[in-house]
Amino acid sequence: MVFANALTKAGRLVELQLMFSRHPERGFSTKEIAQRLGIAPRTVRNYVNELSASGRLPILYHQGAWILVPGARIEIPPVRFLLEEAAAVYLAARLLCRHADESNPAVRGAVSKLAEVVPRDLQAAMDLLGGRLDPKSNSRFAEVFRTVAYGWALRRAVDIEYTSRTGAGRSACRLQPHLLEPSAIGSALYAIGWAEPPGAMRVFKLERVSLASLTDIEFEAHSPAALLDRIDRAWGVWLTESEAVAVDLLFSPAMAGRVAETRWHPSQKLTPCADGSLRMSVVVSSTVELIPWILGWGAACEVLGPLDLRERVARELYTASQRYEELVSAV
Repeated sequence: MVFANALTKAGRLVELQLMFSRHPERGFSTKEIAQRLGIAPRTVRNYVNELSASGRLPILYHQGAWILVPGARIEIPPVRFLLEEAAAVYLAARLLCRHADESNPAVRGAVSKLAEVVPRDLQAAMDLLGGRLDPKSNSRFAEVFRTVAYGWALRRAVDIEYTSRTGAGRSACRLQPHLLEPSAIGSALYAIGWAEPPGAMRVFKLERVSLASLTDIEFEAHSPAALLDRIDRAWGVWLTESEAVAVDLLFSPAMAGRVAETRWHPSQKLTPCADGSLRMSVVVSSTVELIPWILGWGAACEVLGPLDLRERVARELYTASQRYEELVSAV
């Protein structure tokens, strides 16, 4: 326990340095620091005194808040992960590797570098994960990803050629990439940003981008928080200007427990029914990505509303059942 407490303290001291490093003009009250670090106000004062005395955090107390000494610089030590943090990094890397249509050398490189800074106890697992990534990457996708990533980070527009979902043909546009977003639906990676044409926010699946070139044209990035809020309202990554849709679903008693144990959407509300079934209500920006998910539950999920979604799902299920009509009749 003493060892674990020492590790926790070391991590929190670094977090405290990072707070002031990222916000050099802002003051933090003792109470706010305590809430952010999950410690008592008394412990905050001990940490502040320790860091200040050693010169690792040159701060002073002024008008009820701790502020960084004007002109002071903070030297952040090299990144080192606690065991639980390293485990979280491994899980994130594992998910990234599993949910990707195309092999990406950037992922392989990142995992290899992470293996160098995680505790030795988990290095073998990270090395193994890096070794399982396909070194024969898709060079086209790798170049597209690198170009869009640079455009996103440097706030420079990217000229792309893109194949539509239907495969009807290629189109070209100039994209201002405001956000990169992975999606478990289809195991894909998307770029979200302003596209000319059509002069609107659009979502592009990077696996469908055939060419990408970085331009010298700079743009003003939108707030990541606003974009992430819009994505949270979507079922996946589908963005629309339409009014949000309230969806009401009913799951059979056999699947109620499975549905209840997972957080499918930030807006979800679950209501158990007397017969053991479960009612789920969600509010989404579009039902386009939701329909395949509903169909995946088969007869275990019934759409109660809205009516147009209920009718759409009914048609899909009826069409599918026709393909197995002979087998159903035999049974």
